[in-house]
Amino acid sequence: MGKIKFNKANAPVVLIGDVINKLQELKKENIKVDTIITSPPYWRQRDYGVKGQLGNEETVEGYIENMLRVADNLKDVLKDSGSFFLNIGDKYTGKNLQMIPFRVGIEMQRRGWVLRNVIIWYKPNHMPSPIKDRLNNVYEPIFFFVKDTGNNYTPRYYVNLDKIRVEHKNGNGNGRKTMSIEEFKKFNLSQKPNGKDTYRGKFAKAEKINLGASPGARSRVNGEYWSLQRKYEINNDLKREIILFLKKKLKSRKITPKELDKIFRYKDTAGHWFRVDRGGSLPKVEDYIQLKEILGFNGEFDKVMTEQHYVLQQVTSHPKGKNPGDFWSISLEKIKDSHFAIFPIELPLRLINAFCPKDGIVLDPFAGSGTTGKAAKELNRKSILIDINKDYIKIMKKRCGIINYEGKLIGQTNLSNHG
Repeated sequence: MGKIKFNKANAPVVLIGDVINKLQELKKENIKVDTIITSPPYWRQRDYGVKGQLGNEETVEGYIENMLRVADNLKDVLKDSGSFFLNIGDKYTGKNLQMIPFRVGIEMQRRGWVLRNVIIWYKPNHMPSPIKDRLNNVYEPIFFFVKDTGNNYTPRYYVNLDKIRVEHKNGNGNGRKTMSIEEFKKFNLSQKPNGKDTYRGKFAKAEKINLGASPGARSRVNGEYWSLQRKYEINNDLKREIILFLKKKLKSRKITPKELDKIFRYKDTAGHWFRVDRGGSLPKVEDYIQLKEILGFNGEFDKVMTEQHYVLQQVTSHPKGKNPGDFWSISLEKIKDSHFAIFPIELPLRLINAFCPKDGIVLDPFAGSGTTGKAAKELNRKSILIDINKDYIKIMKKRCGIINYEGKLIGQTNLSNHG
């Protein structure tokens, strides 16, 4: 196959042949992709007229087994930070719905995939049906998988939901109202009889601890609930830096997390302060202050770890829009070169926008007409398209404008020499 090279225009790299063979070639070349988006041939849906094609198996079980073999090979070329979006349609045999998509999904979970979502793709322009003894099928599932690294926690896969948030009906959300501890104390006392705080309950000294946003940790003032929280937002990179710092100090003091649990009177809690995987967590403010004394370190992270303020507990909208959810209404598309509806470009556009980094690579192992490659090119991402049917090359070129086939850029003027 030769080393894959992407051009500056991000023309999709097209590979024609058996999907397993092509994936193994990518593995040999150490090609790793960021996002996989595909819709393989459905079982017994149509004959593409190519030997070795997926979907013509005698049994449902045979089809599922072949799909699992593909998934196993896809795992080898997907980065640990990558995502896999799989769309499969179902099939009736003898009036019995075979549940093919979910059977594939369950088996993939057993083979080391983590299922994060089942996106429901509703088709507003679904095909009419003459069936009179059941409801018409108007949706298909899209499974959102990430790789299981073998730990208790899934890897930190790439995601940026801000790219696909939906605008709020009532406009953008507002920032949360905050108040310093000093301001809160004055405001709180101003609402009390004679300016005195008569509360002597569990949270009477709440300003001295990191309460978070739990209902029991809220303070009610003038009919509003406020909670004490860290003033500075600690992102994943800073969190990792702090945990590595604490881990280093723990090692130098030759003390174990279990011993810390005894000191703090916790059970299986302190160990999380020194974990850099998804199970890691930062100590509360008062625990951090005590931990400084035990481990004997200076206040390198004191500002972000200990400074606090009160936050008004109210339901606020995200300023960039709301999470789009897992129900997507997207119409089917048709093109003149094909006699059947194609994967609508809106689907890969959304998925690539949110789950593929700017310098990432998108893979579609059942490319068909090249919709995924077209979406990747529009979003300035690199892409690799695999298909067993050479006849699709012309359609891919027409849709993508230019493709990279067998190491050569194919445009309208030279397509006939390679088709």
